[in-house]
Amino acid sequence: MPSIHRSSPLTLLFGGFPCTRVRALILCSFLFPIIVNAQIVNIEDKRKKLDTLGWYGQLDLGGNINKNTSLVTTLKGSLRLDRLGQRGNVLFLADYQLVQVSGDNAVNAGFGHFRYGYELKDPWRWESFAQVQYNEKLRLNLRFLTGTGIRRRLYKREGRRAYLGLLYMYEYDELAGVNITYRDHRLSSYLTLSASPLANLTLASTTYYQPRLPNFKDTRLSSVLSVQLTITNRIRFTTQYSLTHDARVSRDLPDVPNTTYSWVNGLRWIF
Repeated sequence: MPSIHRSSPLTLLFGGFPCTRVRALILCSFLFPIIVNAQIVNIEDKRKKLDTLGWYGQLDLGGNINKNTSLVTTLKGSLRLDRLGQRGNVLFLADYQLVQVSGDNAVNAGFGHFRYGYELKDPWRWESFAQVQYNEKLRLNLRFLTGTGIRRRLYKREGRRAYLGLLYMYEYDELAGVNITYRDHRLSSYLTLSASPLANLTLASTTYYQPRLPNFKDTRLSSVLSVQLTITNRIRFTTQYSLTHDARVSRDLPDVPNTTYSWVNGLRWIF
């Protein structure tokens, strides 16, 4: 969530309107929902439209404490760095989320992601990536990913875009509570669509298909829908719903659901 270093977020959002306690409560209810995290990190939603060479950064920080019959504590932080070059682009992401209910972790997850893209002949692009991740509630002690492949732009016109990606991916997973380690080769393919029906509104959807090679019946599916509303030049309201299905983990860990979802609302500060 955004951390404004001068004026308060309420002052920036509401301008000359008085920042009443009611407005503060309403804002907090949007900023800090309790969520269930999926296993797949949607990198498509993290891409930015950059048009000037150089470095860009974005920082989201948030925290919340709520005491009624239970004490609920929420912490969230994320960082992204982009470098746009003549033909080569760099993206780095880091994210951490913690939700505690009376001292017990309801959510404890984080990841780091590095991606390098090189512009080939238009509309083709070559990408390589590496990622580390963990998720306590999904019994994922460690996930390491690395891969490379092709991305192609299918359509780009008047605020509407479509992309198709086809990559090879190596995946290493350590599961908690059992002596199980996965070492898999996967195909990672995706289709992403985006549109801006209004000047301050962006809609995006991405669907991933990640079968294990050579057994295409053992697959992982994920779909993500996101909405971003521009409030000011530097502040955005975002909401995202994601759904992931991975049957193999639930076969080995019956207490872990094979379908997980998340719905996240927040404010984003662009710098």
